[in-house]
Amino acid sequence: MKAITFLGIRPTDTRYVFPDGSEHEAPFFGIALARFIPNLSMCVFVTKDAHRFYEETFLPGVKDYVKDAQSVPIPDGRNDRELWEIFQTVVDAIDPKEAVIFDITHGFRSLPFLSFLAAAYLRVVKNIRLEGVYFGNFEARDQSVTPNRTPVLDLTGFVELLDWMVGADYFVRFGDARDLAELLRAQHARIKPDPLNQAAMSAWSKSPIKTTASNLTRASRALRLVRPAEAMHASAQVLQQLPQAIPSIGALARPFIPLSQQVTKSFERIALSNDDQIDPSRVLETERNVIGWYLERNQVFQAVALAREWLISWAMVNVGLHNQLLERDVRKSVEDALGAEVQKQSKSTTAEERGNEGIDLSRLPQYSDVVNLFGQFGGLRNDLMHAGKRKNPLPADKVEERVKGLYDQMMKLPI
Repeated sequence: MKAITFLGIRPTDTRYVFPDGSEHEAPFFGIALARFIPNLSMCVFVTKDAHRFYEETFLPGVKDYVKDAQSVPIPDGRNDRELWEIFQTVVDAIDPKEAVIFDITHGFRSLPFLSFLAAAYLRVVKNIRLEGVYFGNFEARDQSVTPNRTPVLDLTGFVELLDWMVGADYFVRFGDARDLAELLRAQHARIKPDPLNQAAMSAWSKSPIKTTASNLTRASRALRLVRPAEAMHASAQVLQQLPQAIPSIGALARPFIPLSQQVTKSFERIALSNDDQIDPSRVLETERNVIGWYLERNQVFQAVALAREWLISWAMVNVGLHNQLLERDVRKSVEDALGAEVQKQSKSTTAEERGNEGIDLSRLPQYSDVVNLFGQFGGLRNDLMHAGKRKNPLPADKVEERVKGLYDQMMKLPI
């Protein structure tokens, strides 16, 4: 395991008190860290002014505790150029997938903050295992005793806050809550009881946190794969279970609490339980909201795919086939009838050539508008499905513009 530490220029003896209660007296925190966790490889970043303390004080203090220690020269960090140089030096000092501890106690000006960001960056870019981020809070030392007692803060959990930021950003921009769900699961796993305690294990496995995380994942997956019935039901489950989970989440995953209101707001428009999905009107209304949900998050492909199917369902309800919405053959008959009407409007076939499809669409309200929408969404779907492999495909920016315009027309259809 490698420790990254910065050497200060004012060695001061103090007794560092670690979170587990152990105490180690040292003039630099890195020396106390070497005694707290023996057999580390230490990478010690030293400025020109700090180098003499590395030779005179630091090395003698750690030599009996570390596997090896090496100094790495860095500038003082007095400007942007020097700060970027320090950042790159830290990044270069760590190998991919290495287990690393960061000490951010000593350092000139913004170096502790910079090293904290480097730790977060390396978790993603080099997939390091961050074993700890420690800070010896010298300013909060107990000066009533000699040597002073300095509390050591374990800040590792605050690096995870950046994971929550990424998960929140992904959810806000794309509506994908899978990263948030994984973070909830990780926090839930930390309180797993003794497997031999069956009662505790049963309660743990049914925790509101676990069920909320599972339904966030289900909803996100179903939305991504255009499974509206499953997405609507999972969203309803999230809305039902999230209030019950908030007290437990607040204790384990505080960063989620400010997001919970946004999660609720995002899913409430598209939530419909399985029991409520027996009402075709409510299904049509909620599915149309799902299409809008896709467009708000620039998921045009999913919006087009669902919009075309929604028009078939809408036509079926309006010609009295609401009890057969999932019957494949019936849906195909209505789809064919709509397609034939599209062809008729484009004057590419005659009524005789079309034959009798067996579905009377004359009762459809706003008949011409519906047929026009079906034809345009069909053309867009084919364009997208075939990756634009046709003459004069619609440019990507025009696709988004066209779909949003068609959706506005869909919103005018009565349910």
